[in-house]
Amino acid sequence: MVKQRERLGPIVEKWLYCFAFIFSSERHHLQFVYTVLTKPDGFSGPVFSAVGLYDDRRISHYSNEEQTWKRDSSDAEIWRYTEEPRDSRDWFINLVNTLTNCTSSRCDGLHTLQRRIGCEVEKHPDGSMMNVNAFDEYRHDGEDFIAFNFETMQWMEKSPKAKETNMKWKNQQPRRQVLKMELTNCMVCVSTFNDSVRAPPALYMFASEVPHDKSKLILTCLATGFYPKHTEMNVTQNNITLQPFSSTGVRPNNNQTFQMRTSVEINKDEKQGYECHALHSGQTFVKSWGLFIIVMFLIYRVLKDHTYYMLDGTVKKVKERTVVD
Repeated sequence: MVKQRERLGPIVEKWLYCFAFIFSSERHHLQFVYTVLTKPDGFSGPVFSAVGLYDDRRISHYSNEEQTWKRDSSDAEIWRYTEEPRDSRDWFINLVNTLTNCTSSRCDGLHTLQRRIGCEVEKHPDGSMMNVNAFDEYRHDGEDFIAFNFETMQWMEKSPKAKETNMKWKNQQPRRQVLKMELTNCMVCVSTFNDSVRAPPALYMFASEVPHDKSKLILTCLATGFYPKHTEMNVTQNNITLQPFSSTGVRPNNNQTFQMRTSVEINKDEKQGYECHALHSGQTFVKSWGLFIIVMFLIYRVLKDHTYYMLDGTVKKVKERTVVD
């Protein structure tokens, strides 16, 4: 029975990995994020900022100097069905001042108003749609304030303080129609846009010694240069997934792509092949690490530490000599 389980182990692991591949999804979102501040005495910083984001990449921003939107992405495809929301900078500043009983020149303290408007789509690996939804949410002084329900076309109070604002906004039928059009265009855009900067991960595997246990190695898999950020990664040995020793999670690079690394602890004398698997945008990428790499690692240790692994199994340490002319 034990041997049968051992034989089934790799099969079950491979089946589970394929199962995860089939049912994995890919998410994309297009959103515009606003932050507005009141201006207390002595405050000299900007009181308004706004950015447009596709996934985690900035595609536009509001310039306070020119008082207009500036587009960071010149890709015409992304702007075919959508544009920045129409609400002006002054509209946001007046709103936060009204909510906090402030004026444009005087306020008793620092208050904040944040808005997040946009949409997100969830797709199968083959590109077919799973779910699309839209959102328009406000936060006041760090707390949920009011949100728009796209299905019912009504505002929903998230705080008792939003009651007056809700009563005012629900009577603004033209504004609701404009908002419906903006969110509809957003969903069309995020559902059809093929991201031109999509990039697959480059995989690297390397090992380092465990400081306090010379019989062990830390084997690390690095995936880098990929976009968008959603990815899954693991290290296997003979098709069996190994328990991670550590993982960095997904982190940004300085070129709007992402990286991730995961490490496992292995026995130095085990020469079975290891593989790194990365699932990204519906595709699986594999990098192998086996006996040849282990031999190269031992050669590196010989050159670095002057430690020679003899054919009879003994270890010979050679002192470094200094050559004097």
